[in-house]
Amino acid sequence: MYRSLYAFRSAEPNSLHFGAGESFLILERSNKHWWLGSRCSSGETGYIPASYIERIQAPEQDEVLQSIDRAIEGIHNLTNTDVPPQPRRAAPITPPPPEKLRASRHPGDCLTVTMETQLLIFSPHTSSFHSDTHTHYSYDLPPSNPSPQPAPSKKGPAPQPQPTPPPQPSTEDQSETDWPLAPPSVAESAPGSPTHSEPVPGTTGAELIELVRRNTGLSYDLSRVAVGVVVGHLQTTLPQASSALEKVLLSLVESKDQSSALPQGQVCHDEQRLEVILGDLARHFDDSQQRSWALHEDHSLIACYLEELLKILTDADPEVCKKMCRVNHSEPVLSLVTYYQMEHRVSLRLLLLKVFGAMCSLDSALISTLLNSILPMELARDLQTDTQEHQKMCYTALVLTMIFSMGEQVPYHHYEHLNASFVQFLLDVVEDGLPSDPTEQLPDLCVNLILAFNLHLIVPSSNVIMQTVVKKNVKIFSEKIVLLLNRGDDPVCVFKHAPPAPHSVLKFLQDVFASRDSSDIFYRTDMMVMIDIAVRCISDLSPGDKLRMEYLSLMHSIIRSTDYLEHRHRLSDLQGALQRILREEDNSGVDEGGATAKQMDKLIVQEMYKEFPQISES
Repeated sequence: MYRSLYAFRSAEPNSLHFGAGESFLILERSNKHWWLGSRCSSGETGYIPASYIERIQAPEQDEVLQSIDRAIEGIHNLTNTDVPPQPRRAAPITPPPPEKLRASRHPGDCLTVTMETQLLIFSPHTSSFHSDTHTHYSYDLPPSNPSPQPAPSKKGPAPQPQPTPPPQPSTEDQSETDWPLAPPSVAESAPGSPTHSEPVPGTTGAELIELVRRNTGLSYDLSRVAVGVVVGHLQTTLPQASSALEKVLLSLVESKDQSSALPQGQVCHDEQRLEVILGDLARHFDDSQQRSWALHEDHSLIACYLEELLKILTDADPEVCKKMCRVNHSEPVLSLVTYYQMEHRVSLRLLLLKVFGAMCSLDSALISTLLNSILPMELARDLQTDTQEHQKMCYTALVLTMIFSMGEQVPYHHYEHLNASFVQFLLDVVEDGLPSDPTEQLPDLCVNLILAFNLHLIVPSSNVIMQTVVKKNVKIFSEKIVLLLNRGDDPVCVFKHAPPAPHSVLKFLQDVFASRDSSDIFYRTDMMVMIDIAVRCISDLSPGDKLRMEYLSLMHSIIRSTDYLEHRHRLSDLQGALQRILREEDNSGVDEGGATAKQMDKLIVQEMYKEFPQISES
């Protein structure tokens, strides 16, 4: 249990607002600044700054019956509420406000874009289909085999409070076998009889999550929160069981891989369903391929399978989903790709696109599998031919953006379809639009796709995108790029997979300004705005921030490839920022990566002074 030392309110996404003195249950230590916690009074969850809370002992209070009633009521509320699928929440990267921090911390860079609108289309809609396997919600667990523990002890008619037990050791110092089981409940224990504790199985937390998820339909994350809230409440109101219940809470935090956390021999229901669905789909696809003709009566069956697959990929434990997708060198994923190539029914292709998007959100290795498959070529061909299918075009552009978002090198044979004609088509959609796009979503999606595709192109002189933009008037496209730069947005940074890709907008602009020919795509007013933004960011970003190095490189390229030395827009502000960078101390409390970034900043400034002495003049 933890208690807040101060009141807290922040604009950070997913953070939890609270007042001083509130009690919390910590569900996950996401990073050194932010912990995922649940408010004990309401069950509300969110991220809490670690420096704002302190650990407390469970309060001594005797409200057993009331607490059980409240816990049962909470379980009923969770069970009877139709909760839509929730996207997994990411922990904030920026540390909490500095005035309450115990040590100096440096904010990270969290770049978000039109993700909220783009990722929403991958949230599965409520489906009327339910597999027969979901009609039975009982989940039999091995019996705990409790043994009776009577030991006579006499109680007076007016019992006095017993001495409080010595404080339990910290969880770091106590081994798993040292944790005692909760004593029998008040209703089961004979009056005055002491109890003997037994070790709590380390799989208890995973078993509880499995029970809640299977019997309520909540997502894995929400099931984990529900178990944490109920167990935390019982720990608060049943101090005699605090030790055992804390062991259960620890198992919730520490067991990330649900399939291995369950008792040996047990397999979670999601894993079983994934095995059945992927196996049945693969067999059906093989039969269809052998027939060489579509069996239209199978539409509802395949649609039901794909809808359930999408729901599991979205709601289940990500580790379970990744494990099943990687079976036999990702054979289930490649089977779905092959079926997409065979299937021409638009409704089924839409479901497959949603499934591919959900797979991309799981792991960078699955993105790599899709990139090296035939899928990118098939999607590029679809995008240029099925221009009347607006919804399908939007999904296709978004999935292609996800596949290119990591900046991984594309197989050479893909350029048969990912060529200058493909880039020209995307630019035409941005500039002229399509009659089938009444919502005007496609231009923005095509801009994002161009930025994502550009990530893997290393040499600007042979960059197919740069070669194409110089041949066409790209006024609207250039305006959208400037708008993204002004917002600080990276529309391609959809996932938090490692290793992170470069900032797509800054990388694109650096490629544009690598040549005088391509730098002419921007009008003069847009150029002035970009210089304003670059100078402002160079001045405002903290020492050691890697983004500052990117803006310095961009400004260096602008000076080299344009007539900047003639108009000298914002030169005095730029000179002041460059001088401050040179005067920065090398050891100002930043980490190793930040120190390297600071050194690179100074090298770029020195190179700018060497190449353009006019910049260094006062």
